[in-house]
Amino acid sequence: WSSDVCSSDLKKNLESKTLLCEAAEKLVDEEDVISAFQQLQKLHEEWHEMGPVSRDMRETVWNRFKDASTAINKKHQSYFDTIRKQEDDNFELKKALCDKIEEFDFSNLNNYRGWDEATKKMIAWQQEWRSIGYAPRKVNQKLSDRYRKICDAFYSAKGEFYKETKNVLTQNSDQKIALCEKAEELK
Repeated sequence: WSSDVCSSDLKKNLESKTLLCEAAEKLVDEEDVISAFQQLQKLHEEWHEMGPVSRDMRETVWNRFKDASTAINKKHQSYFDTIRKQEDDNFELKKALCDKIEEFDFSNLNNYRGWDEATKKMIAWQQEWRSIGYAPRKVNQKLSDRYRKICDAFYSAKGEFYKETKNVLTQNSDQKIALCEKAEELK
């Protein structure tokens, strides 16, 4: 009876592993690469939990499963290579934008029109920054800190200009009121 049970087990294992091969082959066409990769990991776990197949079919069924796995793994790797390339491109774009903003000299701005025009430029650069996307994680924070420092310096200088201008206007207003009061007294 031992050879019958063993033979039927081998046959059942072959059927089960064939189903796993079919499932893995379907994953190759899955749009969501990450999901396909995760599902493949589960299929591998199932594969290893299953018993053996007959010796004459062992290599054939394993190669079929391995080929599907390789195709999915290549798509998974390619997906992340593409993301890394895009992040590297984003890094270069953001770095160039920081360079451009740092070159912008706002120290000579001394009137409302100048600050308004400069603010419009800064807002456009900020919109460009937000449209670019993430840089690689290892440099993203440092680059963001650099960008934030540049923007903070600009808006701090702008705030200082408006504060000083408001103080001057307030002093002028106070002086005019005092003159008016004196004129009324002399009247």
